[in-house]
Amino acid sequence: MWKTILSALALALLPATAVAADRVELPVRAVTLSDGTHRFGVTLTIDGRPIEAGLDTGSTGLRVMARGLPGSTAKGSPTRYFYAVGTQFEGEAITLPIALGSVSGSVKIQRIDRLSCTAAKPDCPVRRNDDPATFGIQGNGLPDEGFVAILGVNFRRDVVPNPFEALGVRQWIVELPRPGDPAPGRIVLNPTPADLEGYRRYRLLDDDNSLAGCLSGAAPLGRTCGPATIDSGAPGLRVVAASPHRPVPPGTPATLTLGDGHDQASMDIETDRREQASHLTFEQRPDIQATRLFFGISPYFHWSVFYDAEAHMIGLRPR
Repeated sequence: MWKTILSALALALLPATAVAADRVELPVRAVTLSDGTHRFGVTLTIDGRPIEAGLDTGSTGLRVMARGLPGSTAKGSPTRYFYAVGTQFEGEAITLPIALGSVSGSVKIQRIDRLSCTAAKPDCPVRRNDDPATFGIQGNGLPDEGFVAILGVNFRRDVVPNPFEALGVRQWIVELPRPGDPAPGRIVLNPTPADLEGYRRYRLLDDDNSLAGCLSGAAPLGRTCGPATIDSGAPGLRVVAASPHRPVPPGTPATLTLGDGHDQASMDIETDRREQASHLTFEQRPDIQATRLFFGISPYFHWSVFYDAEAHMIGLRPR
């Protein structure tokens, strides 16, 4: 309860310079890296210059390689941010004007000056390419692939805030383009009541970004439950647990479930199918107390996802 109250207070104190009210729809472009990884790009304007950023619902903050801000003389405070894969960005938190369609204002972003790997994951993408001139965010370390910026829009608090919330947006919808679909996906900022019809809504758990979830199927998969996260920046399915798990053969039928009690949403997949982004890995972490599930981008191919920052909820609607 206290965390919900504190989150609401944090939203109220965000340094927004614009009050967003108009409905805005932003195209989401599918990008496939040379290694087959699915990524998704959104074009926004930073300091008057259009930039395509990788969409990441699993992180917080707009972060831009220094080469993407030519001529900028903005100064700020030192800041550092790292991702689950081990990539770490160091630079300065600076304030610049940004625009998402007709929603605009001054927002604190991170200018990325230095790249490194965390001590826990020294074999991160930066190890494969640490050249700031060719390193692309979400590019898996492949030279000249990925994006010059990343648009992190989850609900965690950070000195570099979710730019949607910083611009006064409190609700949005994410629909990713599906493999083989020539049409772009979309982000809808400030959706109308008509946009929101048909969503089943779920309150997030206390860590701000996960729901109760399960991954289940016939042996050797079995049934594994725990806090589950969906993430537009994370291709593949991952189970992190204290004990090891037997390998699961590719093509194994499985069901992903989100929500608890009698109000659950589920979808069926087969493991290790590229078009379903269902490559399954198990990570053993003896130090953790509770199993965690990471469903990545696969749920976005099945559901349209609604985010409500003030209510601390997400909604799911079959596509």
